[in-house]
Amino acid sequence: MNSKILVIGGAGYLGAVLVNRLLELDYQVKVLDNFIYGRKALFHIDGHEDAEIIEGDIRNIESVNSAMNDVDAVILLAAVVGDPASLSRPEQTIATNYLASQAIASSCKLKGIERFIYASTCSVYGVGHEILDEDAPLNPVSLYAKTKISSEEIIQKMTDKNFAPTIMRMSTLYGYSPRMRFDLVVNTMTMTAYLDNIIKVFGGEQWRPLLHIKDAAESYIKVLETDIEIVRGKVYNVGSEKQNYQIKDVARMVSETIKKNFNKDVTVEIEKTSTDERDYRVSFKRIQNDLGFDVKYTIPDAVKEIYEMLVSKHIKDARHKVYYNHYFDSSEELIG
Repeated sequence: MNSKILVIGGAGYLGAVLVNRLLELDYQVKVLDNFIYGRKALFHIDGHEDAEIIEGDIRNIESVNSAMNDVDAVILLAAVVGDPASLSRPEQTIATNYLASQAIASSCKLKGIERFIYASTCSVYGVGHEILDEDAPLNPVSLYAKTKISSEEIIQKMTDKNFAPTIMRMSTLYGYSPRMRFDLVVNTMTMTAYLDNIIKVFGGEQWRPLLHIKDAAESYIKVLETDIEIVRGKVYNVGSEKQNYQIKDVARMVSETIKKNFNKDVTVEIEKTSTDERDYRVSFKRIQNDLGFDVKYTIPDAVKEIYEMLVSKHIKDARHKVYYNHYFDSSEELIG
């Protein structure tokens, strides 16, 4: 591949995995990131002949415009991600997730960059009792989801014969990344199982669509490599109906995986009350039919990898603030 891809937010949890995958496939990659969670995730590509790393904040449109020079496609991952992070910094959330996203899409269009991929979230569905496809009513229960819906609407309205945005509503991600997070359900459960021999579940009946970080990265590759007329202006739920799970079942799966692979007993403790209102199952038929997308990885795959990282002390302190989005802390943990 000779195409040059700009990944905005390429040092983040998904971004770091996606950038690695693009380079493996011989794309040229530009990364624009403000490194709010540190630089370590991209250390290994410093000096790579097909990689260029630019420091900049997406709220500074001059930085974004400059980064867009000579690229064939733009992937916008950067955002204030997650309900706790958005709750702790509402003004930054609106400026980043909505205002900056609108400006970036507009700049792409003005510069003649036709292919634009925007990372949204299945959290836009909030609460739903049916299996929800892309045309289902949206019912956001957080500022994070509301800003994503607003951005989706603005970006989709820009679609025309010269501009082909694609909206990716991501399932809840899990798995190991060079920019690790322990504030995601599978990762959190694996971490507490290792540290405390216990997994605490609040509620447990609520449904979530889940997706391995490697499969998530592959979905963006699929969009890049699909005929642009198929993905022009499309919204895709990204995940697999095989991985719509109730949280209580995720906990049991994590516990059983650790027992099977590490011979360690982990208690699952379920508390009936929960402060998290989200409860939804999602249909992924559109992305399967249009792009032939399917998942390769499972929760046990991720649990084994993360647990081994903890056992080996590759991750020395899983409670370090850098692993949690809502702290906005870039003081990276030193390894070794």
